[in-house]
Amino acid sequence: MGRTVPSFRVLLEEIILELTVFRRALHGDEKAAFDSFMNKARKSCTVVPTLDPMDAVFLSVLVEQEKELKLLREGMHVPTGHQVRPEEQHDNKMD
Repeated sequence: MGRTVPSFRVLLEEIILELTVFRRALHGDEKAAFDSFMNKARKSCTVVPTLDPMDAVFLSVLVEQEKELKLLREGMHVPTGHQVRPEEQHDNKMD
């Protein structure tokens, strides 16, 4: 008996293929960033039956980005939940 519902990986690749029109409109580094974004989706995307497939793609990318931010924070010794600000940034208080 054959499958009638494609696997989520197949669906993900179809979504990425549909987004190539958007990718073509990007310039230079934007294309590389987009490709990185889609690779993050490929890396950790899982389907939740109640979610729209695009929602699952975006949530998976956000999870991957959060993992990367955590590694960066740990490397800079910044506690979770704190903002990283450059030293030369000034508050905009009026004197």
